[in-house]
Amino acid sequence: MRSIILFQFLLLICTGCQEKKDVLISIGSVDEYHGQKIEDPYRNAENLEDPEVQQWVEQQNTLAKKYLEQIDKTKYLIEKQKEFDAKKSFTTSHLMVTTNDLHFYLKRSASENVSKLYYRNTFEGEEILLYDPRKFKEASSTEYLINYIQPNWDGSKIVVSLTEKGKEISELIVIDVPSKTVSSEILTNSWVSEIGGITWLPNNYSFIYVYHPITNPKDTTFLKNTKSVLYTLGNKKEDLTEIFSREYNKDLGLKEEDFPTVTLGNQNDNYIIGEKSGVAAYKDTYYLPIDQITSKNWKPLFKKSDQIKSYLIKGDSIYYRTSKNAPNFEIRKTSIKNPNFDSGEILVKHKKDTIITDFNITSEGLFFVTSKNGVKADLFKLNNGIQKEIKLPYLFGSISLEVKGINHPELYINTRGWLTQQKRYEYQKGTVTEKNMNLSYEDSELKDIVIEEIEVTAHDGEKIPLSLLYKKSLIKNGNNVAMMDGYGAYGAAMRPTFSIRRLLWVMEGGIYAVAHIRGGGEKGDAWHKGGFKTTKSNTWKDFISCAEYLIENKFTSKNKLAIWSGSAGGIMIGRSITDRPDLFKAAIVEFGSLNTLRSESRPNGANNVKEFGTIKDPIEFEALKEMDAYHHIKKGEKYPATLLTAGLNDPRVPAWFSVKFAARMQASNTSDNPNLLLVDSDTGHGTDDTKLKEFERYANIMAFAFWQTGHPDYQPKE
Repeated sequence: MRSIILFQFLLLICTGCQEKKDVLISIGSVDEYHGQKIEDPYRNAENLEDPEVQQWVEQQNTLAKKYLEQIDKTKYLIEKQKEFDAKKSFTTSHLMVTTNDLHFYLKRSASENVSKLYYRNTFEGEEILLYDPRKFKEASSTEYLINYIQPNWDGSKIVVSLTEKGKEISELIVIDVPSKTVSSEILTNSWVSEIGGITWLPNNYSFIYVYHPITNPKDTTFLKNTKSVLYTLGNKKEDLTEIFSREYNKDLGLKEEDFPTVTLGNQNDNYIIGEKSGVAAYKDTYYLPIDQITSKNWKPLFKKSDQIKSYLIKGDSIYYRTSKNAPNFEIRKTSIKNPNFDSGEILVKHKKDTIITDFNITSEGLFFVTSKNGVKADLFKLNNGIQKEIKLPYLFGSISLEVKGINHPELYINTRGWLTQQKRYEYQKGTVTEKNMNLSYEDSELKDIVIEEIEVTAHDGEKIPLSLLYKKSLIKNGNNVAMMDGYGAYGAAMRPTFSIRRLLWVMEGGIYAVAHIRGGGEKGDAWHKGGFKTTKSNTWKDFISCAEYLIENKFTSKNKLAIWSGSAGGIMIGRSITDRPDLFKAAIVEFGSLNTLRSESRPNGANNVKEFGTIKDPIEFEALKEMDAYHHIKKGEKYPATLLTAGLNDPRVPAWFSVKFAARMQASNTSDNPNLLLVDSDTGHGTDDTKLKEFERYANIMAFAFWQTGHPDYQPKE
C-alpha cells in the first residue's frame, strides 16, 4: 500500500553560505513495510530525467565547483599528482603470462592519459606495441580505454575490452598477435572487467564470456538474466552459443539476478566450472566435462553452504579454501568425481591468529599466504605436509599468487605495502628473483613517514585494527588534520596498497587512518559476518570507535577530522555522521549507497540482497532501515560538512542515491557547514576513469577536506 504526498518548501543549497539558489521541489512518498509507514520526501529525485531535478543538480554542480575553484591549492593537488606520476617514466598493469612465456600488459607513460597494450616474448624480451586504444572508433571524439585483456593459452590471440566515460560496460575485439590484425567483429554487451572475464577453450580459437542482454543502467532489466555464451573466431557477433544461463539450464534454479559464469583453470583441465556468481561470499557451483560443453549435463560440485572461497582443479582432484568450521580458512582436498567437502583431506589447518588469504599450486608444490589483521602477509610452501616460510626481501602488507599453470614451476608473487608499490617476484627451486614489470616510486620523503598498526577496542569489546600514516615530526596535540577511511562490506579487506592520495595527505601535514572494520575480511569469515545484514550496525559503530580513539589520544580533534569512503562504504560514512554528527568536521561519500531501503529498486539491487538483506523479510527490513543513512537525517540537526560525488554512467550505484541524500541533508542541516553535491556526466563508479579524470576527483576531495578541517593553505579566497 502506498500513498503519495505532495509538498513543497524552500531549500538553501548550502546552509551558512553567502548566496541562495533555486530549490528542489519535493514530491514525497509514503511506503508501508510490514505495517510501518516510511516517509520518503525526495522520491521524485530518483527520476534523473525530470527537468526540475536536472536543473537542481546542475545548480549544485555549479555551486560546488565555484567553492572548490576558490581554493587555489586544488590545482596544486592535481599538479602534484602529475609530478608523482612523472617520477615514474611509465606505469604497467594487467600483466598476463601465457604458458609459453609471452608477457602481455598495459603500459602508460607519464605523458599519456590512457594505457596501451604491449607484449614481450619473454620477461627479458623486446617490448612490442600491440594496440593503441585511440585506434578504436577513431572517428569518435570519445576517449576509450582498455579495462581488461585475456590472451589465449598459446598467446596467438588476445581479447581486448574497451570502455568509455567510466561505464565499465565494454566492447570486445580480438587481436591476432603475430600479425597485429584486429578482428572485424566487435562483440558487444560485455562487462568482463567485473563479471566473469574471458575463458578461452583449449583449442585457442573459442572463448566464453558473460553476455548482458541489456547494457543501459537506467533500464530496470539491466543486470538481469545474463548468460554465459560461447563465441568462435570467424563467426558473426550474433553467432553465440548459450551454454550456462537461467533459461538454458532451468533445472539448476538460477535466479534472474544471478550471474552464470564459467571458468577453466588450466588448458589441460578435463572440466569447466559453472558458478551462480554475484556479490555473495559463497556460490553454488557445478562442473561439466569439457568435451560436453554444449550439453546441459552440468553436475553439482559444491553448494554455498560448503563455504568454499576459492579452489583449484588438478586432474580429478579439487583443492579448496574453506571457512566451514574454520572461520580463518583452511585448505583441503577431495575428489571432483566423488566429492565430499565436509570430510576432505586437510592440507593446511585453520590458524588461530592469522587467516589464509590465497593459495596456488605449481609443479613444485602448494603455496599459501597468511595475513594478520589484514596488514601483515607471509608466504609459505607446503612440502610433504611440512609448512616452510618463504622469506621475501621485505615485509609486505599484502601478497597474492599467480602461476603459469599447475604443471609449470614458476610461482609469481605480487606484493604491496602502504609505502611500497607493487613488487613482483618469481619463486623457483628455493630462489626468489625480483621480476618487476613496473617502476617503483622512490622519494626521500617516504622515509619521513611513520606507519603505525594498532588495535582499537570497539563498543562491544572487539579489537578493531587501525592503520595510521603520518610524518615522524607529528606532535600528538589534537591539532592535526586527519582523514579516516574504511569500507566494511562483502568481506573485502582494506589491504595495504600504495596510494598517491594517501601520500599527498600526509605530505601536507595530515594523518591518514584506515579502519579495518567489521563487514570486511581482514580477520576472516567471522569478521565479514560481524557486519553483515542484521549485524551491519557494527560497521559504523567500529568506525566511530576508531574516530573516538584518534580524538582521545590527541592525534586529532573533532574539528580536524574528515572521513571518506564510497559505494557500500557510503553506508558506513552516512550512518557515522547521522549517528554521531558531533564527532566529525567533514564527510566525503563517492557514489555511495545511502538509501538502502530503496536499494532493491535499482537494477543491481536484487543481487545485493545477498549482502544487505531484503525489504520483503521483516527482520532484514529492520536491518536495512537501520543502515539507511538518508532516513536517519533529522530535521534541525547540526551536521558536518559533506561532499557527495556521483557519476551518471554508474552501472552499480545510481546517482540518485547521492541526489536524494544531498537534498534532505541541505533541508535539515542547521549548522554553518556546507553540504555540496557533484554529479559528473562523464564518469561512473570511479572505475575505468582516465588518469586526469581520477587526479581531478582526488584533488577536489582532498581540497574540500583540508578546507573544512582548517588547513591554513586550503582556505577559499574571499
